[in-house]
Amino acid sequence: MKGMSLGYLTREGFKNIWVNRFLSVATILVLVACLVIVGTGSLIFLNISSLLDLIEGQNIVMVYVEDEATEYETESLGLQLEGLSNVKTVEFVSREEAFEKQKDEFENAALLDGLSPEILPDAYRVTVDDLALFDATVDKIKALESVLRVRENSDLASKVETLRSAVSYISLGVIAILFFVSMFIVSNTIRITIYNRRLEISIMKAVGATNSFIRWPFLVEGMLLGVISAVISLGLEYLVYSIALIWFADMMDILGGKPVEFLDYIWFFFAIFAFIGVVIGTIGSLISLNKYLKEHNNVVEND
Repeated sequence: MKGMSLGYLTREGFKNIWVNRFLSVATILVLVACLVIVGTGSLIFLNISSLLDLIEGQNIVMVYVEDEATEYETESLGLQLEGLSNVKTVEFVSREEAFEKQKDEFENAALLDGLSPEILPDAYRVTVDDLALFDATVDKIKALESVLRVRENSDLASKVETLRSAVSYISLGVIAILFFVSMFIVSNTIRITIYNRRLEISIMKAVGATNSFIRWPFLVEGMLLGVISAVISLGLEYLVYSIALIWFADMMDILGGKPVEFLDYIWFFFAIFAFIGVVIGTIGSLISLNKYLKEHNNVVEND
């Protein structure tokens, strides 16, 4: 298509939205509803993921050093721990530090006055990077020399990893379902628009217009509906999330976490909303138009 024709067809796509404004509004409302639900699900996932990260950070593996280990062997163990894959941080906890902490936390600290820090072993506080590899990492730690024993909570790690996977799968499932529902509704809306302009399409085909010439205004219409829906959805999502934080911010504080800031992800959501809206609008338009042309034997071989 030439530049002049492309500009004309693009303007026709914009005009179609106004001419069929009631159908356009219905399409935008459906898309906005779906995008807001997708955005809400994504924000819930981000907040749950933030909490799970907090739990992961608290899922510490305590590695106690043998009493007979020399200073060199203790330091060597620390270096070996740092060298293990899937280990995020390694922090040395001396027996003196551990003893003082026990005294601070013990209600009857006076009972410990006659005891010496020597009753406790030196230790390393280890945090892992990926909980899916938690058990394998603990086994590697236990196999190291100078390790007296290891204290860990593999059950908690397993539950956190299971919960993270479940949240991910549910979020992806909801997004996929809403994507196809939106595309179905948009395609049917565009189909009604095409039916209303069937005489115009037949005339264009009669004078030799190609499929690309006929498709372009409808593609512009579908993409524009997607972009408008994305902008409206972004503003509405911000409003919904701001209201939701009034109710759930205290709950997050009790759990020890902080809700994610919407503005930190605003461009991410705009990109996702625009992408989903444009893709749904474009694919919905193509499906409807191709189906109409085939049903009416108006498809030409050369586009």
